[in-house]
Amino acid sequence: MAIAVASLAGTLYEIPSSLNPPTVHTIPPAVFAYDGNAARVTVTTSPTTAGRTHLTLALNPAGDTIFLPFQADQVHSVYIDMAAIAAAGHGPVTGFLTTNLSGCRIYIDKVVGTNNLVIYHTNAVAIGPYIKPGQVAPLNPPDPLDMDKETPARLQALDAQYTTSKAYWAGAAPAGRALNLTGAPGLGAMTYYTSAVSKVKTEQAVPGRTAVQFWGGVSVVGELIGGVWQIWWQIYGDCTYTGKGVAAVNMQVLPPAGRLL
Repeated sequence: MAIAVASLAGTLYEIPSSLNPPTVHTIPPAVFAYDGNAARVTVTTSPTTAGRTHLTLALNPAGDTIFLPFQADQVHSVYIDMAAIAAAGHGPVTGFLTTNLSGCRIYIDKVVGTNNLVIYHTNAVAIGPYIKPGQVAPLNPPDPLDMDKETPARLQALDAQYTTSKAYWAGAAPAGRALNLTGAPGLGAMTYYTSAVSKVKTEQAVPGRTAVQFWGGVSVVGELIGGVWQIWWQIYGDCTYTGKGVAAVNMQVLPPAGRLL
């Protein structure tokens, strides 16, 4: 069953990264593209650790959800073509999912004059973490107050991944798909980690709490509502500190959830 965006207000979703649909276009080693019909999955839920709900995904041509995978230092994109989905004759698609974000960036393009989308999941972890001015090397462990900061080099790398991937979807046939694309708002760490940093600051302000670190995730979920795609995101988590280990983490949804589309 497709995940309802309304459930993001209270359900914490753990979305796996191990599923890989067949590609329609690749530029090894870092660019992978999928047609929506090939990325259809069924979704089942089960409780897991720290208050989360685990999603089990299975490729299925009649699945009601389109899944966009992730791999480090790669860009993955999927074309949600509503006419092609209907023509396949395997029933409706009403949901969209991608692997949890942890420093990644989501880009969305709309196909002009339609309800079709191209969604991109980009990652540039090899660029390295944010380094404070005057800092020689990354901190280990990282400073949790820097979660919502990104270096210009990482932002440029993520934008370049998106541009390279978009070139296939917008490029002239037969090498490309000749889609008339217009950009929609994206989602990156500087937005979704803001409330995580606030959570860390709150814990650090409690007397005696030291070595505070954040544990959590970011989910991006889409739902077809009234014939129109809505794409929403949530962030959830909890903090560890001296005297409270990972086993005691009890994650909660952190405000605010946000709508991308």
